[in-house]
Amino acid sequence: ATRNSRAFSVMNMAMPKLPPDVEKYSQVPVLDSYFTNEFIPAGLLKEHSTKDGTWGVIRVDSGKLEYRIGEEEIFELSPNIPGIIAPTVKHSVKSLSDDLAFVVEFYRLPETGPVDEQRERL
Repeated sequence: ATRNSRAFSVMNMAMPKLPPDVEKYSQVPVLDSYFTNEFIPAGLLKEHSTKDGTWGVIRVDSGKLEYRIGEEEIFELSPNIPGIIAPTVKHSVKSLSDDLAFVVEFYRLPETGPVDEQRERL
């Protein structure tokens, strides 16, 4: 495969699907605030994951964000294209525009117990 066809196939892989019955329990940064091109915590830029049972949704308010799942799957997120984070799956993000503004919402299935997650400087 040529470089162009590989890039095309990677960009067209299927985004994970958020289960319909999950409940939002947290968001970073807090309401009325955003991560921006000037401020994305270092932990989000390197490969990391959520805990078992924790789903995430990356919501871009403006600009573009690269969302990488593992080594092979790369998505370009924008205001109309959210990124879905499956539990325990390694992922990272990278700014693709100066006007970037985004949040990460966290969800769990009902009755899965308390959430004990520590987020460094978020």
